[in-house]
Amino acid sequence: MSLAITHFAVGAALTALVLTYLVPGARYPRVLSGVGGGWAMVPDVHWVSPVAAETLKGAHGSPLVNLFWFHQALDVADPTDSKAVAAVALAGLLLVTALAERREYRTPERVRTAAADVAATLTAERDD
Repeated sequence: MSLAITHFAVGAALTALVLTYLVPGARYPRVLSGVGGGWAMVPDVHWVSPVAAETLKGAHGSPLVNLFWFHQALDVADPTDSKAVAAVALAGLLLVTALAERREYRTPERVRTAAADVAATLTAERDD
């Protein structure tokens, strides 16, 4: 089982990568990255849940928890709650955040305009 901070850092970093490269026009990308980190920790809610803790703990062993940013895969890869793995995950989050910030500030105006046009088109189609 990995430490909670490891799950958070991996989830936030992967969310930041998705937002940066696949959804460049997303609003509030840093907030969404934090939400992605929280999403990665959802399978561990059994540690703090006042109700149905045993049921939730049973669900933690399901392969479906990999939908929460590879939660089970991280637990299997780091069975000792290694602080070194947590430190590497946090360093990775810092690196991904720096890359996302650099890309946002260096994105040419024509790319931003095209992304805004696509977002407006999608919003208009959804509203129809």
